[in-house]
Amino acid sequence: METFQLEIITPLRKYASLQVESLSVDTHFGQISVYAHHGDMIANVEISPLVMHYNGSIRHFAVSGGVLYCLCKENKVQLIVNAIESYDEIDIQRAIAEKVAAEKLLINAKSVKEYNQAEIALKRAINRINVKERFKY
Repeated sequence: METFQLEIITPLRKYASLQVESLSVDTHFGQISVYAHHGDMIANVEISPLVMHYNGSIRHFAVSGGVLYCLCKENKVQLIVNAIESYDEIDIQRAIAEKVAAEKLLINAKSVKEYNQAEIALKRAINRINVKERFKY
């Protein structure tokens, strides 16, 4: 299967730069899969699982929103995300504790801003838990 160059960038560092066969992630358009020579596209990435076919294996990640750029002529995809964790990097106990804390913040929010921040924290925690529990190896 043909590959394309994938760069994953977070606010802190370049997380990865590698050749992959495909990736699937949720966007504001819905779930999309990207393959080699995908048409040019810019899409908002939702808090969601990311599935990558890489070097003959499947890898699972939790992403916390961002932007996906597909550059057809360069056969390159840039994924700029707020945060990303591979299946192996997810600490399930920490994710569960963050879910409980976010639920408490959501209940006790005193403003729309606090409510929105708690809601995002809750979505991130649930996403991390789902990736870790759903894709057990």
